[in-house]
Amino acid sequence: MFLTRAIDLQHCPEIFRLLEEGEELKDLKKLKSEDILIRWINYHLRGAGQDRQIKNLGSDLKDSFALTHVLNQIDPAKCSLAPLQTSDMATRAGQMIDNGDALGVPRVIEPAHIVSGNTKVNTLYCSYIFNTKHGLKPLDDECNFDMADLLDDDIEGTLEERQFRIWINSLGIEGVDVTDLYDDVKTGILLCKVADKIQPGSINWKMVRDPVKNIYDMQSNNGEFIRGCKDKTSGLNLKMIAIGGDNLAKGTKIDTLASVW
Repeated sequence: MFLTRAIDLQHCPEIFRLLEEGEELKDLKKLKSEDILIRWINYHLRGAGQDRQIKNLGSDLKDSFALTHVLNQIDPAKCSLAPLQTSDMATRAGQMIDNGDALGVPRVIEPAHIVSGNTKVNTLYCSYIFNTKHGLKPLDDECNFDMADLLDDDIEGTLEERQFRIWINSLGIEGVDVTDLYDDVKTGILLCKVADKIQPGSINWKMVRDPVKNIYDMQSNNGEFIRGCKDKTSGLNLKMIAIGGDNLAKGTKIDTLASVW
C-alpha cells in the first residue's frame, strides 16, 4: 500500500498517457494501482512494437518477457534485451533483475519469485520500477489543461471523504481498495465488509448479494449493512438515523459520509 500510494494521477500526471479510447480522466482516476501498473506495462510493450499484452501481475510476468521490454523502453542504454536470448526462465529473470538494478531499482525480488508468478512480490517489484523511473512521456499543453480540470475537481472533494477512504484502505480488508468512496459504496458490499471487519459476525452474509445484478440488490445489501450497524446484540450498536439503503445505493454524499462516520 505504501509503494502504490503514489501511483495515481495526482502524484504522477503522466499516467494520463494510459487513457484508453473512449475513456475520460475520471475513469482513469477510479483504477486501482495494480490496474494502472498493468496498463503501464502494456503501454511500454506497445511502444516496443510488441502485440503481446498482459492481464495480471502474476503468471503473465513469469517469463520476464514483459518486464525486460519495459526496462528496455525506459532506458535502452542500461537495460538491454539480452535476457530474452536465454531460454532458461530463472537465468532470464536474474538478468532482468540485473537490468533493473542498473536502472536504480532496489533488488527486492529473486528470480524464483518471477518464475513462480508471485503476484504480491511482482506487484512490489513493478511498483519499485514505476517509482524509480516510469518512462512515460511528459504532458503537453493540452494534457496539462485537462489535468488542471481534474485537480480542481479533486480540490472540491471533501476532507471527510478522503479521510474515510484512507481509513477504509488501512483496515487491510482483502480485495478492498477504495478510490471513490461515493461510487464504491453503492453496491453495499464494501460497507458490509467494513462493518464485519470491525465487528465480526455483524453481517449476515447469506443476505448479501454478490455480485449485484440491479439496483434492488444494491438496496438490499445496504439494508443489511444498516441492520448490522443497528444490531445491539451481534452488531455495532450504532444509531443510524434517517439513513436508507436506497440513498446509499444512489451514492448520496450526506448518507455515505454519515454511515462511514
